[in-house]
Amino acid sequence: MTQGGPANKMLSALCLKPLTRFSFTLLVLFAACCLLNACDSAPAEGNAALRDIRGEESSAPNRFFGDIKSSEVFATVERDNYLSLPSDHESHPDFQLEWWYLTFVLTSDTGEELGLQYTLFRFNTDSRGDQQHAKSHWANTRQWIGHASLHTKNRHYFEERFAAGNVGNAYVKRQPFTAVIDDWQWKSTATNNSKEAASESNGMFPSSLLFTFGNKKKNAKSSVVAMNPALPTATSPSSQYTLDNSAVSVSLNLNATGPFIKHGDNGYSKKTEDGRLRSYYYSQPFIQANGTVNIEGKTLKVSGKGWFDHEWTSHLANSQAMGWDWFSLHLDDGSKLMAFRMHASTGRSKNEKNEVYTTASYITAEGTKETIDQASISITPVKYETIKSGETNRTVPTAWQIRIPKKNINATVAAFKKNQWNDSLFPYYEGRVKISGSHSGSGFMELTGY
Repeated sequence: MTQGGPANKMLSALCLKPLTRFSFTLLVLFAACCLLNACDSAPAEGNAALRDIRGEESSAPNRFFGDIKSSEVFATVERDNYLSLPSDHESHPDFQLEWWYLTFVLTSDTGEELGLQYTLFRFNTDSRGDQQHAKSHWANTRQWIGHASLHTKNRHYFEERFAAGNVGNAYVKRQPFTAVIDDWQWKSTATNNSKEAASESNGMFPSSLLFTFGNKKKNAKSSVVAMNPALPTATSPSSQYTLDNSAVSVSLNLNATGPFIKHGDNGYSKKTEDGRLRSYYYSQPFIQANGTVNIEGKTLKVSGKGWFDHEWTSHLANSQAMGWDWFSLHLDDGSKLMAFRMHASTGRSKNEKNEVYTTASYITAEGTKETIDQASISITPVKYETIKSGETNRTVPTAWQIRIPKKNINATVAAFKKNQWNDSLFPYYEGRVKISGSHSGSGFMELTGY
């Protein structure tokens, strides 16, 4: 995921002393390039930072989410360690990487279609696995990144925020469920003393999502001053300055209308056939969203469908696997489909990719999940788009054919607009899609490693 001038962004985003700011910037650049994909396209500043820290170029450009050797010091993903909800809604800091991911396909009361994203990433860079060191040197080991994105048919608004662990302006907690970075807040509104508040869904839903982002005048990433409240209460609402200068203000009420889905084997999700790459992974694909989205002073009443993913791991590192193609699809018959295709570079061309592993979860309208194995699904790119990111032209597959014969699925999944690219510290594609063919519907597509 590359953004122009990431060092300046970090300095403005973190309330740290001058010397700490510089070292934190370098550490985040190093950690991010080791932990997140597509590092082959990291900016010159990032590569320079890596040289400054390690005295040589990092091997990260040939890695996917870090180095397996460094991953060994973190907690491991085990098949027999089953997920437990709602307790696993919270953070798992002993693992190397974790994210909480919300995407929405929304429609305004005037018929305008929107694609909305709210994401928190947490990553641990303490390669020694020393928890006491991590607690006493928080700026060196625990980092958070927040992403907010809105696509209209003609505009894209995006903002990226950074925070340090243990400071209090970024965290996820279970009761009541809260996922926060600065004044971006996703918080459960379930009654704490009710039995429902302890259940899988109601530990997280119903909930409210409130955040403002983007730059009104430039339609670009806006400067952010991070707040530094005491632990661990939620940050205060947006200041009037933020509200006045942000292009987008989101206020949504979220309700779950179906069960959580644990992918793979009760949440143990393989990314390769042999399970060498693996994670814990579950979703809530049955989210009903209602509320308002204000875009540069114009308030739209919106409703639509949401999808939540929570995934954590210390095992997404491999010298061959370079990225993935991921889909969360709402089919018009009420069923849902999560599908992904791990891919690697062929070596013949930067944009030519080989399939490494493909799987899916087919979910009925009633919430019954069936895992689709690699032999029963094909995900094939059928159309490409050239996207300019900084000085780089990227060839990205933005239309796909998904076939699952046993489910009578033969559908085309295509971007609903051009250039749904998040030009962040780690560049990646994230955008709304439309579905046609054997099934119709809408959803989201994420493409990394291009």
